[in-house]
Amino acid sequence: MSGPSTGRGLASIIIPCLNQLNFTRQCVAALLRHTRAPFELIFVDNGSDDGTAAYLTGVQDAASATVKVLRNAENRGFPAACNQGLAAARGEYLVLLNNDAVVTDGWLDQLVALADSDASIGMTGPMSNYVSPPQSVGQVSYADLEQMQRFAAAWRAENRGTWFTTLKLSGFCLLVKRRLYDAIGGLDERFGIGMLEDDDYAARARRAGFQCAVARDLFVHHFGSRTFVGAGIDAAGLLKRNTDQFVAKWGEHEPLGTLVHLQPWSPQPPAIAATALSSEPPKVTLTMIVRNEESNLPACLESAADLFDEIVVVDTGSTDRTIEIAQSFGARVFDFVWVDDFAAARNASLARARGDYAFWLDADDVLDPRERDKLRTLLRNLRAGDDASYVVRCACDSGPNGEGGRTVVDHVRLFPLREQVRWRYRVHEQILPSLRRSGINVRWSDVTVRHTGYVDTELRQRKLQRDEAILRAENDERPGDPFVLFNLGSIATERKDWSGALQHLRASLAASAPTDSITRKLYALIARSHQMLGQPEVALAACAAGLANDPEDAELLFRVAVIRRHQGDAPGAEATWRKILTLTRPEQFSSVDMGIYGHLTRRNLARLVAERGDPAAALQLWREVLAECPDDPEALEMCGRLASTQAVPALRLAVPEHES
Repeated sequence: MSGPSTGRGLASIIIPCLNQLNFTRQCVAALLRHTRAPFELIFVDNGSDDGTAAYLTGVQDAASATVKVLRNAENRGFPAACNQGLAAARGEYLVLLNNDAVVTDGWLDQLVALADSDASIGMTGPMSNYVSPPQSVGQVSYADLEQMQRFAAAWRAENRGTWFTTLKLSGFCLLVKRRLYDAIGGLDERFGIGMLEDDDYAARARRAGFQCAVARDLFVHHFGSRTFVGAGIDAAGLLKRNTDQFVAKWGEHEPLGTLVHLQPWSPQPPAIAATALSSEPPKVTLTMIVRNEESNLPACLESAADLFDEIVVVDTGSTDRTIEIAQSFGARVFDFVWVDDFAAARNASLARARGDYAFWLDADDVLDPRERDKLRTLLRNLRAGDDASYVVRCACDSGPNGEGGRTVVDHVRLFPLREQVRWRYRVHEQILPSLRRSGINVRWSDVTVRHTGYVDTELRQRKLQRDEAILRAENDERPGDPFVLFNLGSIATERKDWSGALQHLRASLAASAPTDSITRKLYALIARSHQMLGQPEVALAACAAGLANDPEDAELLFRVAVIRRHQGDAPGAEATWRKILTLTRPEQFSSVDMGIYGHLTRRNLARLVAERGDPAAALQLWREVLAECPDDPEALEMCGRLASTQAVPALRLAVPEHES
C-alpha cells in the first residue's frame, strides 16, 4: 500500500479541494509561511468549478516546495481523494489537511516530534476550535486570523510539552506515519463523501497496535464544514448513514467518541479581503539571503535602518559573524540548508515574512541617502489592496571607492506577499513570472540601489564558476529554457568564449518571444559575439533584427556605430551616436551601461569631430563629458589639449568597461 518512494524526513501534505477557493487560499498561505522543510504538497481537486484549478496551477508554478495537483472530473468524496493523495505521496510522514484549516507556526514540527517520541504512536493531531472532544479547546475569542496566530502562540506557551493519547483523531489535520499506512492502507471509501472515516481509521490503527496522540500544545484553526456547506450536503443525513455503516462494520460497542454539535467559527471577511479593505498602511518586510557577509552586511542594514516593519534574514551557512550582525539590527534570522538554489532560499524568506509587501536586498547592496529618502516616500505611499509591484534600478559600482554606477539593472524589488508569488530559477532568480501569472501590476519607481559586489574581480570569478555549475544543472532539469540558456550565454560572453556564447544565446533567442524581457539583450550579446569573432556583417544583421523590434535600443545602436567606425564609415557612426544622445533609458527591463546614453557616446563623438578638424565641437563634447564625470582624467587632458590647440591623440573608441 505504500507510495512510490519514501523520503526520509519528508512530509507529504495532502489537501483535498472542492471549490471554496477563498478558504484554500488562506490554508495555503498559512501553510507556506509556517511549514518547515522538507515537505511536498499534494492537492486533489474533486471537480472544482470556482477557479480552484487555475489557482492550484499557480501554486504549482510558484512554490519552492514540490507541488503535485491531481484532478477529478467530479466529487469522489473525501476518503477517495485522500487515498489518491496517499498513493502519490513520497514522504515518511503523511498529513491529511482540510482546505478550510489554517496552520500555525511550528505545527508540522510539533506533530512530527510527537509521532517520533514513541514507536507505538501511529497518528498525531492538534487541538482546534472546530473539532470533537478531546481535541477541542472550547470557545475562542479571536476575531481574525492575525489574532488567531497570537492565540495559538499563547496556547503553546501555556501548554508547552503536554500531550495525551486518545481513541480517535479528527481527519481535518492528521499526521500518519508511513509505517502505519503501510500496515493498514488508506481510508475506507465506503464512507462515501466523508464523515466518520477518521473514526474508522483510528479503529483500524488501534487493532494494528498503534496509538493516537494529541499535541495539546498545538492549536490549528478550523473554519469547519465549509465544503459540506458550500456543496449543499445534508450533513445530518450523511452522519446517520455513515454511523450505520460504522456500526455494521465494527459492532455497536465500538467507541465513537462523543458526538457533539459543532458551531462553525464566524470570521470577519477573509484575510485577503480584509487587507484590501484595511485603512492601515501595509506593512513591509525586508527579506535577505546571506552567507559569510560580515564585511558587507553592516553597511547594507545601516542604510536600510528604520525603513521596514521587520527584517527577515535567511542564512545559508555562515561561519563568520553574519548572523550576529543581522540580529544586532533586529532581524529575525532563519537557517536554510544551501541546495544550490537561490530561488528556494528567497522563497524561504518570503515564507517567514509577516508583512503585506516584501522588499529584497542583497548584503552587498546599499541605499545612498538620496535613494533612501525616495524609497521611504514610496513605502509611505503604498495602499492596502493596491496589488502593485515596483521596479527599483540597481547601479553596479564603477570603482573601489564606490563612486558612480556603470551598469544599471532593472529589478522588481517591492511586491505584495501572496502565497502564489514565488521566485523561480536556481540562479539569477526571477519574481516577475509569478507576478504576471498572478495579475499583479508592475510599476516603475525612481529608486536606485547601489550594488558593490562586482568591484572584487577575484570574487566575481568565483561567483561565475558557482553560477555556471548551478546553471548547467538547471539546464539538465529545464532543457531548452530560454532564461537558463540566456544566463549560460552571458557567462560565456563575460569569459570571452564567443563561440560558446553564441551556441547558448541563439538557442535562447529561438525560444523567446519578441516581448520577453531578455530578448533585447540577446540581440546585443549575439551582435557583440559576432563582432569579436571578426564577423562584422553578421553582427550588423543581428543589430538590424533587434532594432526591428525596438528602433530606439541604445545598446544596439551603439554597437552599430562602433562597427561602422571600425569599417571606416565615420559619417554613419557619427549619425548613429548622435541619435543615441536624443534618447533616454526607457521603462523596459534591461541591463545596460548608462554611459551609452551619455559620456561613452560623447567621448567617441568628440574624437571623431576632432579628427575631421572641428576642435571647437570636440571641446564642447569633452566639457559635457566632464559635467557628467567630474575629474575624469581623460576629459581633463583632452579639454586642456583642445583649449591650447595641442595635437589630439589618434582616435581610440570608448566602449563600456566590461568590453575593454
